[in-house]
Amino acid sequence: MHILVSALGAQPDIITETVGVFNYAPTADFYAASRSLPQITAARQGLSRVDELWLVATDQPHQETSAADGHTRIINSTEENFACIKQQCGAYGVQCRLFLLQGVPDIKSNDDARAFHDLALRVVAAAKRRANGGKLYLSLACGRKTMSADMQDAAWCFGCDMLLHILGDSKAEALPVLLGAVAANPALQNLRDQVPEFDSAAFLPCPPQTSFLDQIQEQKKQSQHFFTTYYLEEEENRANFHILYTLPPDKIKALRHEKIGVDPARRSAELEWLRQLPKADLHCHLGGVLDPEDMIAVAECYAEDLEQAARANPDFARWRATLSPFQVPPSGGWKRWRKHQADELHVPASLIAPALLLTYPNADALSASIFGDYQDEHRFRKIGLSAYEGLGDLQGSALLCQEKALRETLHCFLSRCKQENVFYLELRCSPLNYANHAFPAQQVLANILAELEGCSELETSLLLIATRHGGKEEMFRKIRESVSLVQACQQDARFQKYFRGFDLAGDEDAASSEDMRREFLEIMQDCYNITIHAGETMPCESIWQAVYHLNAERIGHGLTLRDRPDLMNKFLERGIGIEMCPSSNDQIVGFQDNYFPDAVLREYPLKKYLDAELLVSVNTDDPGISRTSATNELHKAARLTKGGLSKWEILQLLCNAFRTAFYPYQRKKALMRRVEKRLGDLIGEDAL
Repeated sequence: MHILVSALGAQPDIITETVGVFNYAPTADFYAASRSLPQITAARQGLSRVDELWLVATDQPHQETSAADGHTRIINSTEENFACIKQQCGAYGVQCRLFLLQGVPDIKSNDDARAFHDLALRVVAAAKRRANGGKLYLSLACGRKTMSADMQDAAWCFGCDMLLHILGDSKAEALPVLLGAVAANPALQNLRDQVPEFDSAAFLPCPPQTSFLDQIQEQKKQSQHFFTTYYLEEEENRANFHILYTLPPDKIKALRHEKIGVDPARRSAELEWLRQLPKADLHCHLGGVLDPEDMIAVAECYAEDLEQAARANPDFARWRATLSPFQVPPSGGWKRWRKHQADELHVPASLIAPALLLTYPNADALSASIFGDYQDEHRFRKIGLSAYEGLGDLQGSALLCQEKALRETLHCFLSRCKQENVFYLELRCSPLNYANHAFPAQQVLANILAELEGCSELETSLLLIATRHGGKEEMFRKIRESVSLVQACQQDARFQKYFRGFDLAGDEDAASSEDMRREFLEIMQDCYNITIHAGETMPCESIWQAVYHLNAERIGHGLTLRDRPDLMNKFLERGIGIEMCPSSNDQIVGFQDNYFPDAVLREYPLKKYLDAELLVSVNTDDPGISRTSATNELHKAARLTKGGLSKWEILQLLCNAFRTAFYPYQRKKALMRRVEKRLGDLIGEDAL
């Protein structure tokens, strides 16, 4: 729908001249006799024929006045002029509507001017919505000067495809002046959509009001700094959340300079500020999400299975009766111990971990047993990948091989995510690791999807993990089985809704991305999203291979990327995301920490990536093992950065996470609107 909006004054012929700019034919061209026809013809290029003409006018009555020279002057009423315009425009195929400022015959006071201004704004906003992607043209050629000014203001508020005026006072002299398109004020678009629909009548009396004008002026006042600060967004290749650029310059300056993660005395206040922010967690392993309290709760899901096994197996019953909590992990680690016990007792391995966990009197005792000295944050650093993974041996595949336990795990974790204001979560797991004869992989996957669907307040996606555990042939087999699982679930509506792609995790040294390429070809051919664990414990070559052999769209960890500036440039050019996990990175590799300045360790590369405008984000990895949360990870990222991170940089990290999410385009747009609204609420509460 293409719409022309104009004020209507005492000279209706000007309206015909204006419509004639757009709607004409060789046999019916208002400007055919104009000496400037070639110039007018050139100006018409790119203009569309208008379908509707919307007029805004005062309630001028029919008048007969006596002039000073003794002649009688007849002034037609607005209604009479409108009837004439309708007849003339009918020849051009244009539908006409009149919005009449009821009870105001002319603009003779400030109140009259404000009422007309309000109506003009409402009409233009409604026309913009009615056009629905079509063209909106605004005319300045008719009515009093204040009316033209009102039309121009409406253009600056809501935008138009052409602003025009008409010069001259005869057919031979009339000359359209096309003033160009006008961009809408981004700060006012929410108000445009709030304007109520007008009645569909062609002749519509509108009582005077100023409420919409008041809203516009207040919004302009609040966003008067928008264009002052907009250049900041333009100068940044990776712009932050758009709403931040509507803040006053002094507020933007404060966000850019106020640092987090430097002073331990401010930790509580900083964590509370971070907790309120809307977050995305792109790198989170289902097998490592449980804290000790949740582990005991999940173990209780096995109570009935344990009792049945004890009744059927006296050896298992006697073993359970003598089982007691360990103060330290058994020799060889929990995983080897579990396998040995299951083989000795002839029971499913899935029963061993729950049986042990239920012997602990409380979460503190379990935490002391699992973490030992690592309960001290200062000691829980640079322990290596193997020791780190060993801390999770009593959860994940040890605990999630049963429907109730799996669903309780998801319920506990998703609830915690909502408390942390996580708006979007990408959960990754390997259903094959939780599957057994009583709980096949497809059923495992179905239960995960059911829990994700039941968490309506949190938008979620699922990634399947191909692991680098075992020999290469075992790795290749598991990848093929994962692909087969995906193919078997293709017709499941929930699977289509939540499944996003694949991750390659585990020990980088066990198999390179080049080794895995053949098995990933089918994944790549089906255009699934791919993220690869790379550059965590191996040189940057591992990252290069992930990008060039496996077409990785994101890299998990990417700690050694800093060693290849040329590859960093490729990340920038291609928009490849980097999923950093500060706590696990520090716990496995070890980095400088503002809270422990005595440590002589390497500088964490996150700030270098951020300064290079790479799409780096902060994520939790294994929050149960790392004893962390989405909020704490942002704070940890600041602590691992020399001099801390500014609040603006924290928000940039969040923005990067949402932008690099493996989420369908339209749903991501809607998600970003939710996030921006949340930030707007925080701004309104003065909490940002």
